[in-house]
Amino acid sequence: MGLVIAVTLVLTLAFSVPIGMALGMAALAGILWLSPDFLIIFPQRVLAGFDSFPLLAIPLFILAGTIMGRGGIATRIVNLAMLFVGKIRGAMGMVAILSTMFFSGICGSASADTAAVGSVTLPEMAKRKYPKPFATSLIAAAGGTSQLVPPSIDLIIIGIVANISIGGLFAAGLLPGIVNGLALMALTWFYAKRLKLPVEPHIPLAQKFRVLRDGVLSVLMAVIVLGGILGGIFTPTEASAVAVVYGFCIAFFVYREIRLEDIPGILLHSCRLTGIVMLVLGMASAFSYVLTFERIPHELGQWIVDTADNWIVFVLCVTVLFLLLGMIMDALPALIILMPILVPVGVALGMEPIHIGILVQANVGISLISPPVGVCLYVACGLSRISIEEVIRSLLPFLGVLVATVLVISYVPEIALFLPRQLGYVD
Repeated sequence: MGLVIAVTLVLTLAFSVPIGMALGMAALAGILWLSPDFLIIFPQRVLAGFDSFPLLAIPLFILAGTIMGRGGIATRIVNLAMLFVGKIRGAMGMVAILSTMFFSGICGSASADTAAVGSVTLPEMAKRKYPKPFATSLIAAAGGTSQLVPPSIDLIIIGIVANISIGGLFAAGLLPGIVNGLALMALTWFYAKRLKLPVEPHIPLAQKFRVLRDGVLSVLMAVIVLGGILGGIFTPTEASAVAVVYGFCIAFFVYREIRLEDIPGILLHSCRLTGIVMLVLGMASAFSYVLTFERIPHELGQWIVDTADNWIVFVLCVTVLFLLLGMIMDALPALIILMPILVPVGVALGMEPIHIGILVQANVGISLISPPVGVCLYVACGLSRISIEEVIRSLLPFLGVLVATVLVISYVPEIALFLPRQLGYVD
């Protein structure tokens, strides 16, 4: 049955079948191989894949991100970020990185972060003579690495499938996210000097106060959401509802960039994105069930245990595994399938479950910009209207930096565990 599943999955992906449908077809092939009488299992496992209350946070965070993208919040976050780095060469590139991290702390979706911030910053970088492939690579890399910054949808999924505290994962993602962001900003500064990109003009004091006043309300949303979760005031699922209400009130009543007639379009766009995510979750659940029935995850876990006799080798194996998977499949099914396998192995080797979740998510950030299936890379290329082939050369330094930061985050566990330890999530 394992061979039937593997052949079906490879063939469907080779014919460019969407990943959700490919997983479902592979699961169906495996079940039919056992017996047509077992087909009733398939819809049961698909429905079980999204029969979880914490998953309600996903459509709500997607809705919050859509509201903020349409409601002018992304633009104000970009303007606010400029106040912090405006005097540095390559400031607009750094603003894109900072803004994406701020935006991720509110909406939690990599594609939404990349689209919302990229649509604002890419035209501005073009005005400042940034090479288009470099600017596109920068936006894609910022979108990928921002998924370490809570609240991240991937961190919610990791917490659910691996039975790890979502609040602990959110706390653990902050410092690694900052490490990634600083590394990308350093690379941007290096290339800005090399390309002799312009320094931003002086911003008048009156304009600074105006930008600060407008931007504070946008950033306050992230403070409320994260503060409420980490402070135990509300759960991540409740936080997603707070994000929707706050974002709508700011965009509709304060900024007045959303009108009543815009609401159906916002809801429809959010439903489409949610449907894609939930379809993959359901199909991946059925696929994971068939793999478990065949004991394939057990064999894979045993191989990792036999290969990695200590946590240092285990981390290297996980990094290589996700780098390879990121080139051929979406991160979501990889998380659902592999996290229940990897966490027990890592714990047996002396690692904290929260640390394992963060190092996996750091690797997922790389997969989001890895051709040929990197979601953030596709979004960035679509915004700048250039092909992936034109971007590859400029993308390589960003990939190299993110691989280096993944290794730092992985081999210095306290970067991820310091805040969870202070908040009581780790002993």
